[in-house]
Amino acid sequence: MQYTNNELKTHSVKELKKIWGEIYLKPAHPDMRKDLLIRNLVYYQHTRENGDLSPKIKKQLYKLYEEFKQNPDFQPTGSKPNLKPGTRLVREWQGTVHTVTIAAKGYEYQGDSYKSLSAIARLITGSQWSGPAFFGLNQGVKA
Repeated sequence: MQYTNNELKTHSVKELKKIWGEIYLKPAHPDMRKDLLIRNLVYYQHTRENGDLSPKIKKQLYKLYEEFKQNPDFQPTGSKPNLKPGTRLVREWQGTVHTVTIAAKGYEYQGDSYKSLSAIARLITGSQWSGPAFFGLNQGVKA
């Protein structure tokens, strides 16, 4: 039987686990949350209707997974600009020029160290920002 996301949301966790068992022929993990059950069931239906990921994509994802298991700090190529330590990012915001220096691990701003550009952008703007977007790095610029 086919279910929409909204239909699945109306079911209890017990009912969702029953559907899971009928589809996967094994019980869902006892601690699986409702939202995760729904996402998995919707994904299963999607793959039945549209096909699964191509073998090439699955192989690439598995390779990335293996690299991440070996090194949790692993960053896939192309996932962020290759900024070398010492590079400075400059952004004018509301009449003030802000300069961030790329460090060996992380970023330096006004004498303090930060793990992410987004934390710095949030500090500067007072609101949630993508750090790479705030500093103009999402345009394919490489230092």
